[in-house]
Amino acid sequence: MAAASFVPLRIFSAYTMLEGAIQPDEIAARARELGFPAAALVDRNGLYAAMPFCAAAFGKGVQPIIGTLLAVSRPGRAEGEDPIIDWLPLLAQDETGYENLCALVSKAHLDRPLEEAPHVPFAALQGCTDGVIALTGGSEGALARLFEAEQDEAAHDYADQLVALFPDRLYVEISRRGDPIEEASEEALIDLAYARDLPLVATNPAFFQREDFHSAHDAMLCIADSNYVESDDRRQSPQGAWLVPQEAMEERFHDLPEALANT
Repeated sequence: MAAASFVPLRIFSAYTMLEGAIQPDEIAARARELGFPAAALVDRNGLYAAMPFCAAAFGKGVQPIIGTLLAVSRPGRAEGEDPIIDWLPLLAQDETGYENLCALVSKAHLDRPLEEAPHVPFAALQGCTDGVIALTGGSEGALARLFEAEQDEAAHDYADQLVALFPDRLYVEISRRGDPIEEASEEALIDLAYARDLPLVATNPAFFQREDFHSAHDAMLCIADSNYVESDDRRQSPQGAWLVPQEAMEERFHDLPEALANT
């Protein structure tokens, strides 16, 4: 397979219920069709699709990358205060990394208060990051959210903690898909990456295969949230939330070629 300019690192399978809409074998087939030498699976708080995805990817000559999008409560929570949940994309580098992902996902479901949604406290990451690559999470990650809220000092403090947990394995994620949080925080994220010599990485979180499924995905989110399509005040399917070809990503990130190369 020819050298690729972009590898998708943020794909959700149908195992992310009522959000992802691609079967694991379809991810592998579509990746092969688009010329991706590798593709990363990052279902929310789960590794359920890892086995079928790996089997299908090896069959298609695509390198499977196994990861998860982990819910992590922001540090500094006061007693009795509801947790602030951010999402942290984690990718396994090796067998140790995969074992750590298994441990973290299990903690998210088993070690939290039953009245709260599955997540791990930030402190639970300690000791479970060897062999794991972390991305900063785009609009669902703490850094973008803090910068967008003009809490720059808190964002830099959070970045310090991530750097300590993932030495030489932390990538500052840039996703150009029209998301207001990502647009408002992009300049600050790039400045942070350059100031701290952290690599940038381009992503396009993908929930379905092709552009023509967008309206169906939008309706699926309405079902998940018990909303009507006609409602304005509801979660909507993100722009470009499909497996975008390399050429489109090259155009989108023409000014940040290193972010594409780092994928």
